[in-house]
Amino acid sequence: LGWSGAPGKGRALGVGEVKFTGQVTPGVKRVRYGIDLKRVIMRKLVLGIADGHVEADGQVIYTAKDMRVGLSRPEEMSKSGASA
Repeated sequence: LGWSGAPGKGRALGVGEVKFTGQVTPGVKRVRYGIDLKRVIMRKLVLGIADGHVEADGQVIYTAKDMRVGLSRPEEMSKSGASA
């Protein structure tokens, strides 16, 4: 979400569903990932919601639905006790 111009550091907030149907091994020549950003909420907490996948040599091996990431400003992180 940094491309949006909103300040802060990205922090994973959760995921709805994850499926693993393969793995990345030393023999894999190409690993690609894709993110479909479904919604961005620009309020006090900037929140992005997306689906995503990982491909190994053209085959989808991981999928994730409803991934959530938020941007936290340094002052908000210090209030919650998290280190910056």
